Amino acid sequence: MKKTTLFLSVLTMLICLSGCSGTEKTASKPAETSAAATEAVSDTTENVTDTLTATLKAQKRTDAQIIEEIVTYHGCYGDKADAKVDELLNELNGIDSRQGKLWSDIMSYWDYANNELKVNIDRLPDDLPNDDTMALTVLGFELNDDGTMQDELIGRLTVALACAEQYPNAYVICTGGGTAKNNPDVTEGGLMGEWMIEHGLDKKRLIVEDQSHTTAENASNSYDILLKDYPQVDSVVLISSSYHIAWGSLLFEAAFMRSASEKQTPEIHVISNCSCQIENDIYLWSEILRWETGGMLQMIGKNDLAMQYYFDYDNVEKPVL
Repeated sequence: MKKTTLFLSVLTMLICLSGCSGTEKTASKPAETSAAATEAVSDTTENVTDTLTATLKAQKRTDAQIIEEIVTYHGCYGDKADAKVDELLNELNGIDSRQGKLWSDIMSYWDYANNELKVNIDRLPDDLPNDDTMALTVLGFELNDDGTMQDELIGRLTVALACAEQYPNAYVICTGGGTAKNNPDVTEGGLMGEWMIEHGLDKKRLIVEDQSHTTAENASNSYDILLKDYPQVDSVVLISSSYHIAWGSLLFEAAFMRSASEKQTPEIHVISNCSCQIENDIYLWSEILRWETGGMLQMIGKNDLAMQYYFDYDNVEKPVL
């Protein structure tokens, strides 16, 4: 609105000056006066152009702001926000084509994970790579207060062991940091690794990631470990509970794509999954979408907002659709 008002003001000034120069009174003035008026108009136009350029620069949004909106719009409204998300992706592409393509791919995978991804129960497909280019990634689960593993985590490990026997050349990543309230000396990843070794896994195949506390951190840390110490690995299989597969796959694939794009490093992709049987999927779709959104926000560095989505969703200031 301000830019429009400014433009009209300048236009009015130009018309006024032009009209005045056509009267008898102006025509009788020396040529120097006319030249001075023309120079004044030129200076004014240049000043207005500079002002408009400065205003446009001030109002131009950063790619980080747009990406945050992309995540929160989809996270709050799901498929209902598709038109708005597409609009934001186009805006992002206009600022940075690399980021535009990256986030178009991430959002396409988000849609795939929640609507088309098949969850395998107890056993993996038989057509996955049967060599050391694949890593089976077991997602952790909160420990009991005394530092022992809950039954659901043992269920995940049991499935992971069966998958490791099915694919004997694959690495096995056990992920998760310290979550025992009364035992700070143990970690999910550490205990999981010990369980796997005790049940027959070759130590040479074991990778432990024990510094994370969320799925987003699992993903980021796992990528860095693989990139540094296991460069031949180009695919991972996620092993978790059924309700966790979609959001785990999303956060791993998104974090891997983002890391490879920003660091210009090799790509690693989520190619399959396997779930343990649990008695009751306690999470509704809306809750899963909320946790996915928190993870995505954490991945892009919006930690405070991510914690709101995780733990205080009712008080989150949601974007207006």
